[in-house]
Amino acid sequence: MRPRRGGRWYDDVAYDAWRTRVELDGRAAHPPDRRWRDTHRDNAAAAAGETTLRYGWTDATRTPCATAHQVGQVLRHHGWPRHPRPCGPNCPIPP
Repeated sequence: MRPRRGGRWYDDVAYDAWRTRVELDGRAAHPPDRRWRDTHRDNAAAAAGETTLRYGWTDATRTPCATAHQVGQVLRHHGWPRHPRPCGPNCPIPP
């Protein structure tokens, strides 16, 4: 949760030390008529030098390793000193 003028923003995942936020978009919490709120939040994060990554159901359930790899790349770009670990021999995350 981040305070903002007029209320609060709730982030799904915030890596504050690496200025990165990960948002998981689903139909129930993110209907098309309310997407402008996400846009405003993402733009405010960008203005503050932060990166927001948005993923949907397929990213989380069908390509989780590729998603984790991309999140790891962005975190490393912002100074994260580690690497994501592959989940097994066929994982697309490099060892």
